[in-house]
Amino acid sequence: MKHTIDINQVRDGLWLDSDITYTQVPGWLGNTTRDLKLSVIRHFQTNDDTRYPVIFWFAGGGWMDTDHNVHLPNLVDFARHGYIVVGVEYRDSNKVQFPGQLEDAKAAIRYIRANAERFQADPNRFVAMGESAGGHMASMLGVTNGLKQFDKGFNLEYSSNIQAAVPFYGVVDPLTAKEGSISNDFDFVYRNLLGAEPEDAPELDSAANPLSYVNSNTVPFLILHGTEDVVVPIKDSECLYEKLVKNEVPAELYEINGASHMDVKFMQPEVFKIVLTFLEKHLN
Repeated sequence: MKHTIDINQVRDGLWLDSDITYTQVPGWLGNTTRDLKLSVIRHFQTNDDTRYPVIFWFAGGGWMDTDHNVHLPNLVDFARHGYIVVGVEYRDSNKVQFPGQLEDAKAAIRYIRANAERFQADPNRFVAMGESAGGHMASMLGVTNGLKQFDKGFNLEYSSNIQAAVPFYGVVDPLTAKEGSISNDFDFVYRNLLGAEPEDAPELDSAANPLSYVNSNTVPFLILHGTEDVVVPIKDSECLYEKLVKNEVPAELYEINGASHMDVKFMQPEVFKIVLTFLEKHLN
């Protein structure tokens, strides 16, 4: 049966640029060079100069293992709504201790800003988003705008600042996260990250705690956490929210009833709508 139909163009096509090297860091035992990668979901090229806001996504994994592509199928929803999505690889705690992970994240942001035209990126609308350990990364990025001690590597003439942070059930204070966790199966991840037990190293713990950096340069925050999270205590997110509000930083906290750690509820359209509404408000 033959059909002739009209099709309305209601959304862009999307490209995937996968496994792009954005920086190089010390490799095996410090004797070689290791590439760090990112993947970019971007829009079909057009004949105009359209630029899109960018979501940098940081996957979790307890700083032990990370896969910058693992959540991209879910995050296509954001690309469909007019964003570029960048999945960022960062070094795990077997390769470098904190602040190496934050230095990697900032290097990725500088790389995209340096290549904004290539990726159709709007350098004035960058968002850090992540879950669990990646949520910690998003929070650290949100509170360290302008702190040059975390800028290492390439493209240093470009800013690593972001404009909004969206942590999903992110670790805040390593010490309180460890002490408040109902499950102690992952207590060792904080020792691996810091190089010491957080209770024995208050200076290291404070350096990796977003609460230590909240100031007038802190960006707006949207915080999401599940009420049944036994890995990262919801109290961590509540403390972050309270500190932000006390410092007059725009902040919203959504506690999702019945949601556990890494719960699929966080990947539902209703949650994405909350995120998009928040970003529309603060990126414009």
